[in-house]
Amino acid sequence: MAKHGFIRKIVVYLFLVMGIIMVTSCGSQEVTSDEETKQELVKKTYSVDITFEGGTGKAYIKSPVEVTEIDGRLTAHFIWSSKNYDYMIVGGVRYDNENVGGESTFTVDIENTSDPLTVIGDTTAMSTPHEIEYVITWGKKGEEHTESVSVSSADRSAVSQALEAAGLTNTGSLELKYATMFTIDRYGEYFHISIKNSGEYVVIPEGKEVPDGLPEGTVVMKKPFDRTYLVSTSAMDLVNACGALDMVKLSGSKESDWYIGEAKAAMKAGDLVYAGKYRAPDYELILETGCNLAIENTMIYHEPAVRSKLSELGIPVLVETSSYESHPLGRLEWIRLYGVLFDKEKEAEAFFDAQIEKIDPLLKEKKDTGKKVAFFYVTSNGLINVRKSGDYITKMIELTGGHYVPVNTGEGENALSTMNMQMEDFYAEASGADIIIYNSTIGGEITSVDELTAKNALFKDFAAVKNGRVYCTERDLFQKTTGMAEFMKDLNDIFNDVDREYTYLKKLE
Repeated sequence: MAKHGFIRKIVVYLFLVMGIIMVTSCGSQEVTSDEETKQELVKKTYSVDITFEGGTGKAYIKSPVEVTEIDGRLTAHFIWSSKNYDYMIVGGVRYDNENVGGESTFTVDIENTSDPLTVIGDTTAMSTPHEIEYVITWGKKGEEHTESVSVSSADRSAVSQALEAAGLTNTGSLELKYATMFTIDRYGEYFHISIKNSGEYVVIPEGKEVPDGLPEGTVVMKKPFDRTYLVSTSAMDLVNACGALDMVKLSGSKESDWYIGEAKAAMKAGDLVYAGKYRAPDYELILETGCNLAIENTMIYHEPAVRSKLSELGIPVLVETSSYESHPLGRLEWIRLYGVLFDKEKEAEAFFDAQIEKIDPLLKEKKDTGKKVAFFYVTSNGLINVRKSGDYITKMIELTGGHYVPVNTGEGENALSTMNMQMEDFYAEASGADIIIYNSTIGGEITSVDELTAKNALFKDFAAVKNGRVYCTERDLFQKTTGMAEFMKDLNDIFNDVDREYTYLKKLE
């Protein structure tokens, strides 16, 4: 076993050296070409002083905290004074310790550095693990450092010209109904995939040559992709729905974090293996598995070194941007992209068409029910977390005949899709709502109206509570990308007073 482990390490070392040689041998001419064809995002880094309250005071998050901003998304790098914190919960999202054996370290998404931030830290210092609530208050901001971060996005026309110059003929484009964040052009057996805020990708058929003259920055992807490392949780349901789950061998989520039954079962059987989160992949395992594709979401932009390292190791990285789709069904249509990647085009088309057939009559009717609808959850420190105007949840409510409240909730302020409000402000705008929906996916499941009013007595005065129109989402809603149409049907039936057993919502008594 020791000998086998030594050989594995030698193999990994050789791959790393080869990657470094490939990168450093590009020369100055190629750097100039990169500058001409790559899209640059500005990365801002600065420190912020904090004050820290909660617990016994023996453990604390060190001040100042490093904050990074890329494309409107903020992350904070928290370093504890203790080695005993195994996870944190921030904004309803769990983050695992990145520095096992050292001072507990976490990189978390935040909304701003002005409002106090309530976090939960799980400490293992006691006889049994304990979740403890802490409050971080932001203070003075330090000097800001900026740098450019390359986002592979070679000019689309340049890729097309290179393919045609190589003797390939454009044989048609995928006609998309709702998705606007990607396009797919077919060149016989080859595909040119262009993804906004991500880059240009050329898919090479198995056994075929890579065309000469592709612009620098183009991601070359050689089929088959039968040993995929899938990090984007929103992609898993779509990959599974088109029958390509067996092509995914490595997961960025643990078995306990999946609500997709097939993914959970595959991990239990050993057919799908945890290979680390997006910020800390297990490179040795990834190489040993023979990984031939990594599917990430835009969070990878916070860790450009990880994306670069995967590329150096010869693993193409596709960054999916489905979360930027303006139409809810645009997210669902990404199944067609995975159909192309995994040779499941017919299956993907059939699934997508069946889902659209379910919801199409509702969209064409566009019946306005006049119902005011609030969608929210209560944070651990009593704030109300709501969706922003223009978010895909608010659009689903509007498309199915409802009117989302509260209105004008911070659209465009930053890249996050949610924001926090004081209960008094939420009460002023949403207490008259006809229907309220509690987001249990993030806020934790509640099973009764009494549990809701226990969070804040003011809920007793809400019209929806008095009239028995309180609903709760099921825990698997946000991993079930394929459930968009069914969720919209649930919403429409609730707005039209159709009483039935819903798929993604349940009525609270």
